[in-house]
Amino acid sequence: MASKRDQAADTWVNDHLDLYNYAVRIGDSDWQDELLGALSQREEPIRLLSNHLALQELWSRFDSVNRRMLEIYDRIRADRNAIHRQTLQRTVLELKQQRVSISRQIRELIR
Repeated sequence: MASKRDQAADTWVNDHLDLYNYAVRIGDSDWQDELLGALSQREEPIRLLSNHLALQELWSRFDSVNRRMLEIYDRIRADRNAIHRQTLQRTVLELKQQRVSISRQIRELIR
């Protein structure tokens, strides 16, 4: 996730530098000062953006695990082979563990 944080930070800084250059071009010194202040205090907005992106990724993974579980439950209901159903049930248990792990990561980011 560090590379996503770095990418988010780079994007945030580049966007603000573009806005600063535009403020210079149009001669808006108040806006220039505001943007310089934001750039000097960039850690918090970058952290918030990084957390937001991480949460989006985690929720996407959570949804993917849920979809896979539903597909497997459908297969379990349709399958008449007891051994095959047991294998599918073990897969569901593994997916449940993944889902719990993802949920913990989400909770940590929300705090």
